[in-house]
Parts: sequence; structure tokens; C-alpha cells
Amino acid sequence: METKLKVGICAGILIIISAVGSYFFVKDTKTPEYTLEIVQESIVKHDKATFYEYVDLDKILETSYGAMIEGVTDSQQTLTGDARDAIKAFTEMIKTPILVTLKATIDSYIDTGQFIEEDSAGVADILKRTGLNKTEFRGTGAVESAANDSEALADIKVYHPEIGREFTLKFVLTRTESGYWKITGIRNFGDFTRQIVQVKRGRIDAYLSKLAEITSRHDAIIKAAEKKYGSILSAGSLANTNTRAKLKAVMSDEIKTDWEKRKQELSNLTVPKEAETLQKLWLKISDLQIEYAEGYALWMDDKIAATVKAADDKHRQAQTLMTEVTALLRRMSE
Repeated sequence: METKLKVGICAGILIIISAVGSYFFVKDTKTPEYTLEIVQESIVKHDKATFYEYVDLDKILETSYGAMIEGVTDSQQTLTGDARDAIKAFTEMIKTPILVTLKATIDSYIDTGQFIEEDSAGVADILKRTGLNKTEFRGTGAVESAANDSEALADIKVYHPEIGREFTLKFVLTRTESGYWKITGIRNFGDFTRQIVQVKRGRIDAYLSKLAEITSRHDAIIKAAEKKYGSILSAGSLANTNTRAKLKAVMSDEIKTDWEKRKQELSNLTVPKEAETLQKLWLKISDLQIEYAEGYALWMDDKIAATVKAADDKHRQAQTLMTEVTALLRRMSE
């Protein structure tokens, strides 16, 4: 998982850098356009010397990492100041090894055309929210130089499925003392990351809201059925055939039926990838509760101890999974 994420950010940066160059065909070697073209050519030819001559990779990774962290934390509106500080402190602590790994990954790709496969601890928690490997190059826009002619901005149009539209990245090129231009950063990389995370967060929140409505409504129905079950049992006796028939009806026609309806409604939800584990837990809980109700209803007829024991076991399994659901919901709501 971490390898895929590490490759994701590297691929995201390289795809953009390598693709833009093919859109420029210029002869003047001292222009931003020429730099974009020659960088693309260096990647295709696995020419590391030329690549690093025209790309300040250390600076790009340094600024992109910081912008990405800011984009992720800023998009989490529920985070307290202390939580934000804690996240930034943690990401700063693991920053150096991550940047070393990312640079090694890009270096390997330029050299061989293949990404190295070593994992790097800490990458997953930071990069899983961005999905940069899904970024698609869509075209170029204007290349504008600053008034002092020492810096230029190249408009690079990309598409990310999380955002669902094109986004214009501002590639920064800086003029060197020799007059050539060097790619040194992506000015609005944080905004790009922030938008991706916000869209992801919106889908998660929409799912959690619908999930809460379904579970709250059905929990009320189950609570009423359980109260009815208790009233019947208090007024009668398990030794009485009529009492057992009424209890069976509650388990079969009310509790089991409601869990089946709940499962169907849950199955109809649009589930974001980040909520797949939670969704699977709820569906498993629904199955266990259905089996529990079926078992208890059967026990009202066969009166076999093993039947009710098996039903109770299903109920305990469901309760155990509910503790996992509660913990997962707490993490996803942060």
C-alpha cells in the first residue's frame, strides 16, 4: 500500500513534468519553453544529468511536501488547533526520510524507466488522501515572466477524477545566473491537494450522514421490538405455547425483517473507497443479527439448547463488531 502511494506522488510529479515538454518546440535555449521541452526529453532518454540541470528536484519536493501537508490539514475543518499542530509536528519529523525516498524513486525512474519498490514508513498516512497517481495531463496554457524577468509561471492543465474538472497548476521556473531557466516548484500545489481532499471529505460526509439516518431509524424500530419482546415475556412464560408463538412472531416478523430492510438500504448506498471497511462491517453485523433472530425464532419451536446457544453466539459476534464500528466512525468523523 505504501509503495503504491509513494509511486503515486512521484508519478504525479513526473507525469506532469514529462508531458508538458512535448507541447513546446523551440530553438531559443534561454527560454522557459525550452526548459520544459528539454526536461521532457531528458526523462524519455533517461538523461539524469540534463534532468537535474534543468530541474531543482530537492526544492520541488520540499515545497510540494509542505504544500501537500497544508492542503490536507487545512481541508480538515473539524481539526482543533492542537490537532493541527500535532499533525504538522509528526509530518515534520518524518519529512526527511520521506523526501529521501521520494527523490530516490524519481531518480530511479529517470535512470531506468522503473519505480523502485522499497517501502517508506509514514508515506501512507500522508499520501493516501491525495491520489496523485490519478492526475492526467490535459494541456498547457500561457508562460508568463515576472517583471524582473527572473521568474516565470507556466500554466499546466491537469485533470483529477476526484475533482471532476481541469485544474491549472502554476509551474515555477527560475532564471539561473547563466541565463537558463530551471523548474523550481509548483506554486499552487497546496490548493490542488486541498481541493482533492475536500471532495473526498465531502463524499465521506455524505455517506456517513446517510448511514446515520438509516441506523438511527432502524435502531428505533429494533428498540421498540425488543421492548415488545420483553413485555410479552414478562406477561407470560417460555413454557407456554402461546407465549412462545408471540415471541417467535416478534423475532421473525419484526426484528429479523427490520434487519433485512436495513441491510438492503445499506447495500443501496454509494460507498466511497475510504468507507469500504465500515460498510463491510455493517453488512456483516446485519447478517449476524438476521441469523440471530432466525435462531431465536427457531428455538421457540424446537426448544433445543444448542439452537439458542448458536443464536446467542451470533448476537455476541455482532456486538463485538459494533465496537469496531464505533471506533472507526470516530476516526472517520475527525
